[in-house]
Amino acid sequence: MLTKKLLSLHLAAISVLPLATTSYADTRARDSLLEEIVVTARKRSETLQDIPMAISALSEQSLERNAINNLADLQAQVPSLTVYAARGTSSTATVYIRGIGQSDPLWGVEPGVGIYLNDVYISRPQGALLDMLDVERVEVLRGPQGTLYGRNTIGGAVKYITKKPSEETSGKLDLAAGSYGQLDVRAAASGALIDDTLLASVALGSFNRDGFGENLQTGAAVSDKKLTTGRVNLEWLVSEDWSVLLSADKTRDSSHVRGAQRMLVNGFEPYFAGAAPLPVSTDRYDVDNGFDLDENFTDTQGASLTVAWQLAEAWSAKSITAWREGETEGAIDFDMGPYAIADVDANYDDEQLSQEFQLNYQGDQWQGVVGVYLLDATAGGEVRNRFGLPAAALGYAPPNLIPGPIINIYGASGGEVETQSIALYGDASWQLSDNWNLSAGVRVSQERKEATVLNEGFTDDSFTQPSGQVTADFTNDETWRDVSPRLALDYRYSDDTLVYASVGRGFKSGGFNVRADTVNVPRSGDPYDPETVVTYEMGVKSTLADQLQLNVAFFHSDYRDIQLSIFTGVDTDNDGINDSFFGDFTNAGKGEIRGVEVEYVWSPSRYFTVSGNAAYLDASYQEYLSGGVNVADQRTFTDVPELAYSINAQWQTDLGDVATLNANIIYSWRDEVQPTTNQSDLILQPAFGLWNANIQLAALNSGWRLALEGKNLADEHYRTTGYDLRDSGFPIVSGYYGDPRTVTLRASYEF
Repeated sequence: MLTKKLLSLHLAAISVLPLATTSYADTRARDSLLEEIVVTARKRSETLQDIPMAISALSEQSLERNAINNLADLQAQVPSLTVYAARGTSSTATVYIRGIGQSDPLWGVEPGVGIYLNDVYISRPQGALLDMLDVERVEVLRGPQGTLYGRNTIGGAVKYITKKPSEETSGKLDLAAGSYGQLDVRAAASGALIDDTLLASVALGSFNRDGFGENLQTGAAVSDKKLTTGRVNLEWLVSEDWSVLLSADKTRDSSHVRGAQRMLVNGFEPYFAGAAPLPVSTDRYDVDNGFDLDENFTDTQGASLTVAWQLAEAWSAKSITAWREGETEGAIDFDMGPYAIADVDANYDDEQLSQEFQLNYQGDQWQGVVGVYLLDATAGGEVRNRFGLPAAALGYAPPNLIPGPIINIYGASGGEVETQSIALYGDASWQLSDNWNLSAGVRVSQERKEATVLNEGFTDDSFTQPSGQVTADFTNDETWRDVSPRLALDYRYSDDTLVYASVGRGFKSGGFNVRADTVNVPRSGDPYDPETVVTYEMGVKSTLADQLQLNVAFFHSDYRDIQLSIFTGVDTDNDGINDSFFGDFTNAGKGEIRGVEVEYVWSPSRYFTVSGNAAYLDASYQEYLSGGVNVADQRTFTDVPELAYSINAQWQTDLGDVATLNANIIYSWRDEVQPTTNQSDLILQPAFGLWNANIQLAALNSGWRLALEGKNLADEHYRTTGYDLRDSGFPIVSGYYGDPRTVTLRASYEF
């Protein structure tokens, strides 16, 4: 059955021409209809079509053409990619590739897809949903990247690559205004401070929008955007063989909490004031939060120093020293009602220092890189819980006593996790003959983590006086070692066709559950194991008549020790009734993910282009242990649509010698997905499609460009994630939705 589906999808891709994310530059600046795009996925410059692995890349022109304004907009342009803002936040990234990722952003939990700002790994998801600012290109590497990128890239990697300073003076100003009071400003400038010696660039961005909804209790905005970001680069060209690049960036997000839909009547509410419970929400953004904390604040910053040497004609070396830190304050009113039934606020902080050394060789018969990578990182914080439980719900009062006594429970989970990681890696390609190439690589890693956890109760919501109830108080450490190899063989069938087969392994770090409740669940203080995945892949990359570019990849992944975050009910007084809950984190077992991915660009003339992508994924658990019982046949993977595809149709024409007109229509489709690990029937998102479109007018003799951009034009209501706490004893289900229909008018000038 699977084989038939994969074959039919493959044939449909060739005949109907689905979607590819291979980018091409402005028609006025190219001689052929398709442009070769250069990427650095293997830490050396290569054309996209010459690399024996599944990679998608979008250039600056393609990002503008498709109105991609942040990493979340990439989802429709890359097969097998899911990316959205984490629950209750605006700039915390949740990313899945080929069904592998992580939705829990708490410290101590590692992502399954690595996000890189240039060559620097961003270890925490807070603030990682990056806006596009002075970007040269974005590369998305699909499948485990354990050899060259190491830890936490078992799903893949997203590389956000900014422009380097230029010798020539240049600049760009971009202004955008649109729906919900949107007002964005992006500015960038670059040039030489000292000719041929010292170059500099600066980029600033301000992104603002009113809320998609409001708090009906207070009138405060929800799902708004207030974000500022900036980046500075200084490059010293010491000599023809030496260069030093100093980069620094800072981002501040002070948006309000996200709006969400209350999807279940909360039977606890009448016990608080005697009023009838609030009905299920009719709006996907408006809330009735009684929690007075209504802002999510994220502040991230970093700096890196890159020193590059050209040692000889074929040999080069690079040193990348980087530091990053971040602070986040957030709040979630889980019950989304006026009473303190389940209100939570938290603060996060993180800091990382990394060092990487690379030695590259670029010869005629073989090319390769060897390196060493070191990371020292600390992440921590405190989560403060306010639970209000009717005594009747716990059996301490008659159920008809409305309003009735409320039992208030205040608790906090705090601590930090320190990580020290070191890895040695190497990757090389040999030209065995005119048509055959062999690529091989390996990474040897060691990672040590030490967790300090203190989870305790307090007497009131000031969280200043401990109650004496401690559910976890421990310091524990663990060391893991891993060897991740990769092997690929490719055959150059013709100048325009590459066929390859590969096998690669990746690993995601183990860790400790900082929400542990060792009193009621003693095992929750033990370390959980690393995830591993082995992926077998076959693919074809082809270019036909300089008009059609078609890439197809088949893969099979064996996924082991899958890490899952699940809210679990807890009976703290042993009366048989769950009166609290904690976030359990455990290894569920093993699974298999099989699929086929298609990307294409068809440009029959300089006036018309069709591009797109499609992915069919078959993900299933072979083992999922819950309470010692294998319930694999009752569980489905999170955020894995069986079929997803996207089609872009672009038309371009010249308006005399004055300007070019470019129109683009994008349709994307995703099958049914389960956004949560506990298989919620209410949060389950049915299949849906989105329509986006834009039209751009670019002057031929100046740098002016005008664009009108429309997203979610049909105003589709679709959930990205949510919470279902019914298994924990709380009558709470909430759903977070994607953006509504928006229209933006953009003007930019470049010189």
